[in-house]
Amino acid sequence: MLIDSNSTNVVSHYFVRTEKAIYYQLALNRLREKGYIIQSITCDGKRGLMKDLFNTPIQMCQFHMIAIVMRKLRKKHQSQAGKELKLIIKTLTQSSKNEFYRRLHYWFIKHQTFLKERSDKANEKGYFPYKHRNVRGVYASLKRYMDFIFTYEKYPELNIEKTTNRLEGLFSELKRKLNNHNGLTKRRKVLFIQDFLNKKSH
Repeated sequence: MLIDSNSTNVVSHYFVRTEKAIYYQLALNRLREKGYIIQSITCDGKRGLMKDLFNTPIQMCQFHMIAIVMRKLRKKHQSQAGKELKLIIKTLTQSSKNEFYRRLHYWFIKHQTFLKERSDKANEKGYFPYKHRNVRGVYASLKRYMDFIFTYEKYPELNIEKTTNRLEGLFSELKRKLNNHNGLTKRRKVLFIQDFLNKKSH
């Protein structure tokens, strides 16, 4: 489902069995064929959407970025480096790009010896894997998405949304209304969703 962040209207929706990047690309292309001018895209980090063919500015939802990090660092007995990284990621939505990545850079310098620690036991391929793969993975993700987390700063004139909150709100409303109609057959459920989204497209 795609919505226009200015009007909050649903501009495109499809029923699919699995979420694939190709469906997003097809939806965007169909919107362009209808004459829509897509100024920017705010999404949850799907790889297929991060490479729009028309060089449209892409904003990674900051709340989704935070969720990715917190999932990887969810262990209760976390290392000091992990605990500090959690504190840094929690500042994301209130930080500028320079502020956030300066904190991350200082964190990396402080903990780089820890991050380089390897296991004493070789794996089946004969390599000695890194000990703290979750923490390293989070740092790598933050570096990999660096050009997408703060896109809104680069194009202030476009008023790009930092999060997909509006879309999530629409999903929550739909779920609440579906819960009020328990017992619908699959076909009637599809018709109900179709009717709900059609009403939101005006």
